[in-house]
Amino acid sequence: MNPNQYLDMYGLREDPFRITPDPEYYYPSQGHIVALNSLDYAMEQREGFCLLIGEPGMGKTTLLKIFMEKWKERAEVALIMTPRLSPEEFIQALLDDFCIQYAGMGKNNMLKSFRDFLLGHSIQGKRVAIIVDEAQNLPVETLEELRLLSNLETDKEKLLQIILVGQHELHEKIKSSQLKQLDQRVTVRSLLLPFTATETSDYINARLLKAGSSAAILDKDARSAIHHHSGGIPRRINIVASRAIMAAYLKGSQIIQKGHVRIGEEDGRLYGILFRRIRTWICVAFPYVALFVAVLMGTIILVHWTRR
Repeated sequence: MNPNQYLDMYGLREDPFRITPDPEYYYPSQGHIVALNSLDYAMEQREGFCLLIGEPGMGKTTLLKIFMEKWKERAEVALIMTPRLSPEEFIQALLDDFCIQYAGMGKNNMLKSFRDFLLGHSIQGKRVAIIVDEAQNLPVETLEELRLLSNLETDKEKLLQIILVGQHELHEKIKSSQLKQLDQRVTVRSLLLPFTATETSDYINARLLKAGSSAAILDKDARSAIHHHSGGIPRRINIVASRAIMAAYLKGSQIIQKGHVRIGEEDGRLYGILFRRIRTWICVAFPYVALFVAVLMGTIILVHWTRR
């Protein structure tokens, strides 16, 4: 199957429902706007801790990319994406991410170098932030170390902002008795909720228009079905919508309907349609391919005997 035919049929320049995080396709739902504003507030007010909670696929990574791009000129930001680290390993990862040189190994030396780094940036009026993705996987002792790092401050302000990003387990973990003091330090909390049916429809429209197509290629019932099957989770919306468009394409339909969403959700039926389409293409193309091979072989044999 030629992917360009698939895109051309629906007037698309590119696949609108890729599941990789892409700020170009950011859809500012009410929840995402509030979450982004909360992150900005935490940085502006130099709050110590900020939580961003959401189910997998809710767009947390995309939000972080937008946030980091917005603050890149005014802040040094370390993004830690492998949180299963001991306290000392975590501090070393921070220093490496910030490119901080430190004299000799050992936690004390590393902490001294980190404090000097923070003070230097404070003098320049530049903020420093740590973002930990999948923070629900942080060991309790490392979370406690982060609380101690948040104590680094001058007489007037915090030197470090810490943003913990994760799933609902993170909120439960911080509420545990072991982390009571950390829980008291969290001043900003944002929760990303699944899209409503209206937001799901608007999200689909925005992505289709961004990719160059008309929003009218999906009818109302198809949008409702996509919301139902996806639960309003953006990543799932992308997967369900992509399969529905593929099912419609294989059926030769210009409009994606509820039935195409149902076929897309039933992988066996979608793969069956795809197999039959490929088999048809093979049957149609085979005589031409066989003729081409015969002519090519005949030419090779003729050239071989002519040279003898």
